[in-house]
Amino acid sequence: MIPYYYGSIIIGPSGVGKSTLCKGLLQMMEQIQRKSIIINMDPANEDSYEDYLCINILELITVEDVMKMFKLGPNAALLYCFQFLLDNIKWLFDKLLKYQDHYLIFDFPGQIELYLANDSIYNLIQSLTNKNNSTLQISLVAVQLFDCLNCYQVNTFISASLVSVTVSANLSLPYLAVLNKLDLVKQYGEMPLSLQYYLEGENLKYMLEVTDQCDEEGQKFKEKYGQLTYHIAELIDSKEVVSFEPLYVENKKLIMRLILKMDKANGYYFLENLPPIYKSIQEDVGEEIDFLPTELVMELETELFESN
Repeated sequence: MIPYYYGSIIIGPSGVGKSTLCKGLLQMMEQIQRKSIIINMDPANEDSYEDYLCINILELITVEDVMKMFKLGPNAALLYCFQFLLDNIKWLFDKLLKYQDHYLIFDFPGQIELYLANDSIYNLIQSLTNKNNSTLQISLVAVQLFDCLNCYQVNTFISASLVSVTVSANLSLPYLAVLNKLDLVKQYGEMPLSLQYYLEGENLKYMLEVTDQCDEEGQKFKEKYGQLTYHIAELIDSKEVVSFEPLYVENKKLIMRLILKMDKANGYYFLENLPPIYKSIQEDVGEEIDFLPTELVMELETELFESN
């Protein structure tokens, strides 16, 4: 029988908390009696996973070695590494076959051009999820992280929403967008609009109408790009696909909610013979997994904003 895996790929820009989330997911999986493993897919990622169960692409190839060998810049070297991995995908499959009963947590690189202007990541995902693969089968969900700092400027939040729409379309995978590092709101201060507005991601044109860039540089930006920004917001609104899951890794309730959302997207949620503790969590959350409860958002707003 061909082994079947469930997993998630974690993407997002550098510094947004991908590796921290991967470690947090693995720790939470242990608490709910699920085996899991991190797969570092970034050949330039020097984050130490030595204390965690991990398959590491650095064992196969590194950006630093490619740059030295072929006199390439970092971006060209990164593309070479992914093509090399594709050409040697059996190396990864052989590693995965040692962990047939584990949930797969893929830590992918953050360069946005890999997901928008190049087929490297797409081709790799297609190889991993190929239904005709006789070695193994993997059902994946893409989880893209965005820093909550994006909420404090109109143009950055609209840009993040546009990236979310575009990447979700390009990857051809079930997709979740996550507003991460919400605990930093305690440092940044209250958001221009309600947290629920940003999480629901609806009616971006409303943001343009009720908020303003009050400094001189912001006014110049609005005068020059105001119409363009408005039409981008209009385009995103027409797709009706942008929404964000709230997250900061220290909040176990939000981590567990994210795990259930990922499981529902990749199919694990519907398996029989799930661990009893997992079934208990399913029953506690219930249908709330399909929407963002107002009570949860109000609880977060109280915790994050009123503590300032």
